[in-house]
Amino acid sequence: MEWLRKHFLLDISDYDVIIGYRADDSYFSFARAFVNNEISLEQLSYAMRLGKLGEQIVLKSSRVFSKIEFLEYHIADSAEYYVKRKNRDEEARNAFFKELEREDMEGIYIRDLLRGEVSIHDLRL
Repeated sequence: MEWLRKHFLLDISDYDVIIGYRADDSYFSFARAFVNNEISLEQLSYAMRLGKLGEQIVLKSSRVFSKIEFLEYHIADSAEYYVKRKNRDEEARNAFFKELEREDMEGIYIRDLLRGEVSIHDLRL
């Protein structure tokens, strides 16, 4: 993990807002499969878009925080939304397991990165 950070981590120090994948168990299992050399980078990219599992927004600067304005709220019924979230997660995991069956012979794997066969400037990234 340290090697990946050193060679591929983006510098986000100048960002005010970051929108990215929501941190949840499915996404972590997809990333873990890539780090364990079980899937290619292309398969990881595919998996991260499965099931519309959601995005999260991180506000990093005081400038952005000063723009936040509370407008209203809506109560989310857990009986309704837990089932929806669970179904999305299950559909994503099932599609991911199906993708695991496909071997991506031409893809970029973690081993390729570790061997130095792919750089951050590689057009396939």
